[in-house]
Amino acid sequence: MPRLRTPGLALKWRVALLAAAATALLAGLTMVVAYQVVRSGLYDELRRALRGDAVVVASLYSSGEGSVTTRLTGPTGGMVLQVYDPAGRLLVASRPDFERQEMALPAADVTGGHGVPSMWSGRVGGRPMEAALAPFELGVVAVLTDPSYIGAVLTELSRNLFVAAVLLVVASLLVGYLVAAASLRPLTRLARLASTLGPERLEAIEYAGPRDEVGRLTAALNGLVGRLREALDAQRVFLAETSHELRTPLTSLRGFLDRAVRRANPDSRDDLLDAQRVAGSMTRLVEDLLQLSRGQLVADPRRHLVELRSDVLVPVAAEFPGVVVTPGLPALVLGDPQRLMQLVRNLTANAVRVASDPAAVTLDLHVSETHAVVLVSDDGPGIAAATLERIFEKFYKGAGGGSGLGLAIARQVAEHHGGSVTVESRPGATVFRVRLPLVDADEDE
Repeated sequence: MPRLRTPGLALKWRVALLAAAATALLAGLTMVVAYQVVRSGLYDELRRALRGDAVVVASLYSSGEGSVTTRLTGPTGGMVLQVYDPAGRLLVASRPDFERQEMALPAADVTGGHGVPSMWSGRVGGRPMEAALAPFELGVVAVLTDPSYIGAVLTELSRNLFVAAVLLVVASLLVGYLVAAASLRPLTRLARLASTLGPERLEAIEYAGPRDEVGRLTAALNGLVGRLREALDAQRVFLAETSHELRTPLTSLRGFLDRAVRRANPDSRDDLLDAQRVAGSMTRLVEDLLQLSRGQLVADPRRHLVELRSDVLVPVAAEFPGVVVTPGLPALVLGDPQRLMQLVRNLTANAVRVASDPAAVTLDLHVSETHAVVLVSDDGPGIAAATLERIFEKFYKGAGGGSGLGLAIARQVAEHHGGSVTVESRPGATVFRVRLPLVDADEDE
């Protein structure tokens, strides 16, 4: 038996979450790519500016017009100029703090350009620095700058990209929900219409949309409904015909048994009484089948004034020796006495079958201002909570056995009389409640 899954998120919310997740993934990739592109662009621009300045300064020194005190401006608002001899030793700098030896670039890097401008990245005095090196006749010129401003720019960019990504994900969640809701509206309508179908209402679902997935699903569902309707109609016809065919020989059999019991001697009388009870049980089963087919095809329009206690409960209890009818007030309802007796008979037979003794089965009647409530109680082992609703389904057999028709017919008869049947059960106490409307003054007249 397949396990029932617990309810989860609605499909439109799952679609919206998938859209938001996809958007978040794309936004994350976009952030990474944008961060790398901007970072690479900033460093490339910085190095291009440094290289240009270094070449300009080297040309000035070559012409004798350069000076280490020259202030250079660049992306950071200022740069540092250092001059090295051909061996890579620091000679002078445009700022006193950059003339210390710990602020000098490695000699191998200074002389490693082999006479052409080159770039250098590293730490100078514990600080990250970017430098451009350009040779001239008397040595090498180095233009240095601190690239930390790029980190600040990238931090601000990352913050802005993150905020934009969050807003984009929220917007995609909302848009995804709206799009999913609009797309699933035909499917929601189809589910709503399908939920109204049942054994008493098997009609084709109208669909005026295109021949898309929903259209094909509707057509498949209508085909299934048509086949179910044909199967149920065939079942009803079979039940009705079979019941009619069985009633005649059973009626004759019961008549023969009644005559045989009256004429029998004491030695065989008990065996004939047992056969008579079996024939009675078979007759009630056939009546159940006939009632099931009739109750689904037509509702009996013939109604009478019925006093539940004297006309229904007492005669039914007489069919089951030992069953007790509690005393109380009478209750007048409008209905078919035979069907009401069948309702109570089915509930009583079910109670007697599971009770420890027929005397433990009681039929009670409570009266309110508008309704009468018939209580059928027993001391049986009880009904499991998982099967309480299923016991009223046709052909469902519980632990107590039976044909699987009695309780289904009982509910059907109660509903045809404007009432209902409910059950409460625990080990040692099971109570079926039949609620029927009382006759009011207008109906009585």
